[in-house]
Amino acid sequence: MKAPASLPVTDMWTLIEPDQPDSKAELTAVPQKSASPWRLIGYATVSLALAAGLLAQVGIRHLDSISQHDTLRPWLLRACEIADCVLPTRQDSRLIVSNQLSIDPHPDYQGISQMALRFTNNAGFSQSLPTLELVFSDIHGQPVAGRRFSPRQYLDQSPATPVVMAMSAQQSLNVRLEFATPADDAVNYQVRFFHE
Repeated sequence: MKAPASLPVTDMWTLIEPDQPDSKAELTAVPQKSASPWRLIGYATVSLALAAGLLAQVGIRHLDSISQHDTLRPWLLRACEIADCVLPTRQDSRLIVSNQLSIDPHPDYQGISQMALRFTNNAGFSQSLPTLELVFSDIHGQPVAGRRFSPRQYLDQSPATPVVMAMSAQQSLNVRLEFATPADDAVNYQVRFFHE
């Protein structure tokens, strides 16, 4: 049996030679119209307006936290003077400290405890009153009970006394609260301050 003849390699490919082997293709640039300076100014204005709008949306959404920043607050105060707006009260709950805390059984009611607390605003500025969180834990430090008290709950609510929702610098406040006595395994307690 005869093996099939193989095709010569030159038959598989067809070579195309250029008409003029020494000529090089030249690329010519198509002239474009130059943009009008008014169009560029318009694009820049629209871009700046969109960026300002985005910054304003972010700023308004996070104004509470942004206004607490020491560097930004003076600038925001000046801007609010112009725009006739009011910044949130400055606040830093880490600078509010408890001076005295005691919890005793209520003298008149069984199953009720009362807390006497004195806390001070150690900040160099006025700040809004914090929310108090009283947490009870067991001997292993695990929380077993807790309660939060908003400023309206722990302030004197008598009609003759106007409710002031801020503490001036270095001001102390005395609070007396009553609550249901937690279970017997609640042997430790602490109070925390935070702003909501």
